[in-house]
Amino acid sequence: MHETERKQKAAVSAGLGHSAIVLETGDLMLWGMSKHFQLGLDRLTEKERRLGKTEADLPPPRDRHSPEVVPTLKASGDRVACVACGSSHTVAVTTSGHVFSWGNGAFSRLGLGNDVDHVRIPQQVTFKRKRISMVSCAADHSAATAETGEVFTWGAGAYGNLGHGDNADVHVPK
Repeated sequence: MHETERKQKAAVSAGLGHSAIVLETGDLMLWGMSKHFQLGLDRLTEKERRLGKTEADLPPPRDRHSPEVVPTLKASGDRVACVACGSSHTVAVTTSGHVFSWGNGAFSRLGLGNDVDHVRIPQQVTFKRKRISMVSCAADHSAATAETGEVFTWGAGAYGNLGHGDNADVHVPK
């Protein structure tokens, strides 16, 4: 029996080629295709960073055929509350209301303020003094709901899908 079969699940999400579960313990586990680094399973220690190692120095991505814990989020000590898988990116919310994203960064779907090609290691998305409670992902954009009920969207704005009254791409949550 696989380890995850014995643990209670709190949330689940499925993307185009990858899937994720949040365990009752707050651990986030992902599996499937990793072509765009959407699994977030890479990690750099502080010591490695001080020595100049970057994401570019990590080995090529490899698909995973069974669930694995996202090490960066586990090491943060914060528990994951929910997760959303897009076609080639992933977004997670912690119990303290912080949001992390990783994977394919085209169209600014990660909400990190840039159009970086790929983010291998989960990065925190900035929300000014807002605690986020829920996230959702589409192919090229993402959305989040704050505990206050406010809705934020970012990424590709084609067809007005961000709800901002135009077709503009948005680089950070708005």
